[in-house]
Amino acid sequence: MGWDFVSAVKQCSYTMLELLLLGGYDTNAWVRDDWPPHLPDTLFDPELVRWLVEHGADPNAQCRYDITPLSIAAGSASREVIELLFELGASVRRGQPLHCAVRADREDDVVELLISKGASPNALMFHDHPVSVCQFECLGLGTPLHEAVRQRNDRLERLLLNHGANSQIRDSLGELPQVKRFPFRTAL
Repeated sequence: MGWDFVSAVKQCSYTMLELLLLGGYDTNAWVRDDWPPHLPDTLFDPELVRWLVEHGADPNAQCRYDITPLSIAAGSASREVIELLFELGASVRRGQPLHCAVRADREDDVVELLISKGASPNALMFHDHPVSVCQFECLGLGTPLHEAVRQRNDRLERLLLNHGANSQIRDSLGELPQVKRFPFRTAL
């Protein structure tokens, strides 16, 4: 039944979605360990995002790992959809959205939006989700700054440092982010 719901979402079939919900389908049940329940499949359509939340979808629902609809949106959705998720109750406290945005090389305004909503540039990836840490710590779980450095993304590295990122936090392998030494900004 799960894939029927996914198909209905991808086809924006409100009639089929209504029938599945009337039949007792749980919009917050996940079908894959590494993909949150169905809301991420709607990120292309703000109206469908709103409709699903109004019909019971949890904007903070996780899969087995700490991945939420906002995690996926932070990496790929429009700013409009990210703002809509916040309006509908999404939280930066789950799903590592800042890490996801940095990994996806998102625009500065998206990264700054996440920080303004409380995402910490110093949070270690999955730091409060033991199942995720156990699964992924061998990969070197670090801060968003670690992500920017790994991506060789000077722009986001600089932005994170300007927002208080601490270059002295070690990842799960004990490594520090090898930040570049940027010239100080000076007033003209």
